[in-house]
Amino acid sequence: MANILRNDIGTALSLTTANAIASGAYATSADKLTIDNTTNKALLVDFELQFTFGTAPVAGSVQLIAVDYGVIGTATTPPAPSATLLGRVEGTFSPQFAASNTTTAVVLTLNSVSLKRKTDYYLYNNATGQAIPVGAVLKAQCWSPGT
Repeated sequence: MANILRNDIGTALSLTTANAIASGAYATSADKLTIDNTTNKALLVDFELQFTFGTAPVAGSVQLIAVDYGVIGTATTPPAPSATLLGRVEGTFSPQFAASNTTTAVVLTLNSVSLKRKTDYYLYNNATGQAIPVGAVLKAQCWSPGT
């Protein structure tokens, strides 16, 4: 099977969180990453998340939540996800945490997420039992398959 060639589109985006994300909580609106794909028209995006927990989590995961703007990429900012207004789960970062985990410094990835016209991306700390600290770095690289 041939490898799919990858054409990066635009420069990598980066966001450093200004707020901690408690276990079972979403990132705040201040810590969302917005990807406006109305000009670049990439098909996919890869995400990387780096941070250090205070204590190694032994359960749970970190998920990427998406909230789309209008179908034509309208300027109206959509509401942030919350316990009563859920966003779309784009996927779970890998690796996930197991009972035997002793690692605190992590680099998590989520690859080949389909892009829409314009979307706000939020982190969700899904039952890790530990807060994701201030200063976590979320990076995104948009891309399309090439020939």
